[in-house]
Amino acid sequence: MRKAFTLIELLVVIAIIAILAAILFPVFAQAKAAAKKSAGTSNSKQLTLAVLMYEGDYDDFVPPSTQWNPQSNPGGDPLGFGNGWFANWGWLAAPYIKNAGIFYDPQAPNTPKIFNSDTITSTNFPDFGYNYVYLSPWNGTHQAPISGTLPDQPASTIMMAERGAAPEEKYGTGAWWGFSFTYAADGPMLNATVEVPNCGPIPQFCASNWGVGDFSCAALTVAAGMNTGGVAVRAGGQSITAFLDGHVKAMTPGALAAGTTWTPTLAQGSLTWSSSYPASYLWSTSKSWTVNGVW
Repeated sequence: MRKAFTLIELLVVIAIIAILAAILFPVFAQAKAAAKKSAGTSNSKQLTLAVLMYEGDYDDFVPPSTQWNPQSNPGGDPLGFGNGWFANWGWLAAPYIKNAGIFYDPQAPNTPKIFNSDTITSTNFPDFGYNYVYLSPWNGTHQAPISGTLPDQPASTIMMAERGAAPEEKYGTGAWWGFSFTYAADGPMLNATVEVPNCGPIPQFCASNWGVGDFSCAALTVAAGMNTGGVAVRAGGQSITAFLDGHVKAMTPGALAAGTTWTPTLAQGSLTWSSSYPASYLWSTSKSWTVNGVW
């Protein structure tokens, strides 16, 4: 005659299963996070290659942060605002990708679709932001995209970094923000960009320094870039970062702010250059400054 399990035996089995689950679930969570980080790194790499291919077709110039055309001649720009039509850098790079999902980071929350278009949504609200201050500088009248051969050290110059997604920003999906919304001023829209750590002393228009307080980005949380100019730090306290030579890696905010005095608790107005500037500053195209400059 077969004996049934006793209550004690059942409780022991349940306890063992609970212990195994407690051990394995964190491992599964870590594996899932690692997989998402790997996918985000791959997406960033594809975007970087798209920008490099764009350079090859446009006389070695990188895409402008925002391209503007007048209402009378919109060209291929998808959206109208003020007296002009505009396209962010992502829209210009999109033909080299042909996959809207590449603009998203699997670690970020999903961005709702606008205008019933995945491509318009992803290119205007990407999860990776362009280094517009140095790659497409705006002097108050127009943007001037740089030549890909201009940077002193492409492998040490940031092209783009992981950024806060639209659902993580106070303006939300469907809202554009920037310096100027007219064709005449040709200003950059900031939905597809990230801010450089120290932009205050630069003879260029930018939102604000990294740090606590003031206005540097629309991010709602630290992970989404509240104190780092919109540079998101979802990847285990790191940001997936792409460089002008095409390589991609995850970096901490401290490493991204090298050359400045940035700390997580420093007020934005107190941030300055450090003694290691400019050689260690990763955002500028020039490593030989002796004074504050952009070009």
